[in-house]
Amino acid sequence: MRKCSAFYFTLGFISLCTTEASTGSCDCQNVNLLKDKCNNTEGVYDLTCFMKHTKSDGVYICEWKNEGNISTLYAVQRKCRCVTVHKKNATAWISDTFDAIGGKLIAHVIANTEDQSRCSYKYFSGNSSQMTRCGPPSKQNVTFKRSSGHLSVEVDWGDERTYIEKFSVKYREFRARMWKEQVSKNNREFIIWNLTSLSYELQIHCVHNAKCAQCPLSEVIVVPQELTDAPSIKWEIQEDIQNHLISAGQRKVVVMWEYANSEAVADYNVTVRKVSGEPINQNSFNIKDTSLNLILSYSAYSISVRALNSAGSSPISSIAIEKMDEWRDSFGLLSVNITRNNSFSLSWSSSVSSVCYSVEWWAKGQIPAFRPFYEKRAHREITDITESIFQPYTRYYFFLHTRPDADTCNMKNVNNSEMTYGTAQAYLSEGSPMSAPGNVSILNITQHSSVITWSPVSEEDLQGFLLGYYIYYTEDNNEIPLEVDPSINRFELLNLESNRAYRVQLSAFTAAGEGQRSDFKHFETNPPEFMALSSIIAAVIVGIIILLLAVHLSCRLLHRAKKLMWPSIPNPENSNAVQKIEIAYELGILEPLNRQRLEESEGCDSSTVCVVESKREATPLISQTSVKPTILLLSEDEDILDEIAPLDTPTQLPTRESVSTETFPMDFIKTDLTLSTSVDNDVTSLESKDPGLTISNMTRSDFIPASQPAVVFMSDYTTMEIFQQVTMTGIQCPSIQTVNQEFVPVHPEKDYIRQSCFARNRQSNNPSGACNGAEVLNPEITVL
Repeated sequence: MRKCSAFYFTLGFISLCTTEASTGSCDCQNVNLLKDKCNNTEGVYDLTCFMKHTKSDGVYICEWKNEGNISTLYAVQRKCRCVTVHKKNATAWISDTFDAIGGKLIAHVIANTEDQSRCSYKYFSGNSSQMTRCGPPSKQNVTFKRSSGHLSVEVDWGDERTYIEKFSVKYREFRARMWKEQVSKNNREFIIWNLTSLSYELQIHCVHNAKCAQCPLSEVIVVPQELTDAPSIKWEIQEDIQNHLISAGQRKVVVMWEYANSEAVADYNVTVRKVSGEPINQNSFNIKDTSLNLILSYSAYSISVRALNSAGSSPISSIAIEKMDEWRDSFGLLSVNITRNNSFSLSWSSSVSSVCYSVEWWAKGQIPAFRPFYEKRAHREITDITESIFQPYTRYYFFLHTRPDADTCNMKNVNNSEMTYGTAQAYLSEGSPMSAPGNVSILNITQHSSVITWSPVSEEDLQGFLLGYYIYYTEDNNEIPLEVDPSINRFELLNLESNRAYRVQLSAFTAAGEGQRSDFKHFETNPPEFMALSSIIAAVIVGIIILLLAVHLSCRLLHRAKKLMWPSIPNPENSNAVQKIEIAYELGILEPLNRQRLEESEGCDSSTVCVVESKREATPLISQTSVKPTILLLSEDEDILDEIAPLDTPTQLPTRESVSTETFPMDFIKTDLTLSTSVDNDVTSLESKDPGLTISNMTRSDFIPASQPAVVFMSDYTTMEIFQQVTMTGIQCPSIQTVNQEFVPVHPEKDYIRQSCFARNRQSNNPSGACNGAEVLNPEITVL
């Protein structure tokens, strides 16, 4: 059933008919009755009518929302018109366009339920001069692109572009609170600068003017993140010939990539091109996966990948897949002959069933050139080449590909569209090598052989196909040439003479002749084993001699350094003065003193020390005293009597306390020579009155002072100065009864004369013997 709606206009009536069920015919007279009957205004809402610009004139459109299934629109303007209305969605309605007369427009909308039990009413009134609307643009009419921190926005306004002068863009980061707004300089595009890489939200509307009274905002448009990074790409070749997935002359290339911010990516674009530049009908793929399997020939390819979203694309990441010079299952031989500098001929096996071919050729470092052709024969002449001109002494490479499509020989699809039949190399003209083999080395030299190694000549210097190497080795000006296969760079020379000098040169040769020779390499074969052993023995002897000389020289240097840094202390026993004293005085007094010592020593035991003074005619320098033995009892701590050495002549008498509490060191090791004099000494034996009495009980009154003062030795060593003092002053043996305090020796441990005396007694196994007057200048006894 057809439903009509009526519009009341100021100057007329418009009836609108709908495709939905109607409450009756479109009758403007019934508008007031319907209005009174349907006084509920909550069922219809958001009713608006506006005028849109078209190419010829403006038209009116009304839109509203209601929950009912049937709607009727009445409009009043000059006359009544009935306009068809439609549902935009479940709740939105829109009318068809109707002509605008101008002036005031009044529209009535009545919505009924499907069972006609309830209806709703809505009223709209407006002036046509204020109802002109421009926009808003739909999402399909807005395009944007992001790059380098800025956003470029383009808007297509359709028929309204002539009425819109500028537009405004409101934007903010995704789900941010504050909006920013900027106005364009024209009605077509606008660029927003200094944005982050995050997602943004946009709303667009036109700028008000006389022709655009209404400029509503568009829906929120979400701009995805900016893709600032290039994908990470890699590839690998997989062998699937056993599974018959690929044919001979093809290879399976798996391209894989990754993107850090994959959530912002809608899909990926993969472009595959031949390095030769041959056009391909389909060489680009848009996929959502992160890998792509390709079946390619043995040509060189370049593959590029970029990430895409609605805001733009990421930087491109590219890889190069190198050509394959050799392969396993080539099913035919290819022969190439360069006839002129702009033509060449091809020939191949007649068993090939394909009729579409493509040939590629290039020199090292050049971009390949190509030529597709259709041929039923097994040979083809390619002439009038303009892509490249062939040069002499330059090697060129050729690929011949077969294609399955017979209707045309151009590539339809890059994936699985051709197979490589064969490869070949050719020269326009060859030349001899410009350089010699490099890095010539002689290794593993023995008595009768050696190994020669070298590196091949570079392709640029060969100027032709390498046919082999010449090895020249010379012995005694006799040059011997050898020819070596071009596939090796190591050769062993055999049957050489031992202990001989040789020199070697190498050169390469092509069909045009031999190239330059390398520099001479000299070597000498090893001598026989017995000569080698003699050389080793001689080297060892020379080494030992050098070592001995070095040790001797080092010892001399160390000895001299020791003398310089640590000088030796002179030994008084070796003094010339001591020798002179012994020669002058020892012979005269030796016999009486020894006899007297033997007589007096009979009453001594192992615990006492006996000193016997002998009364004798003395020289004028010495006074005579009576002989009186004196016995000194040693402490029980002294175990060995003959290890006690006498001290220097005393210059001070020690007190009882000092003697009993002090322990003086004695030196029993030195064996100085005894200073003998010709003076008659009264040797007095000191014997303790009481056997239990120790030296600590002795007092100063027990000693009798000598008539002449004793000589005090001021020096630490026995020198000629001491001898002169003895001779000039004279030596008087003091009495044992009294000892002057001034005569106690200052340095008892340095009385070398007494030490020499006791040392000789110990050597003669006479520990109880005493030093007589000829051996001791001052016979005073000091017990430590």
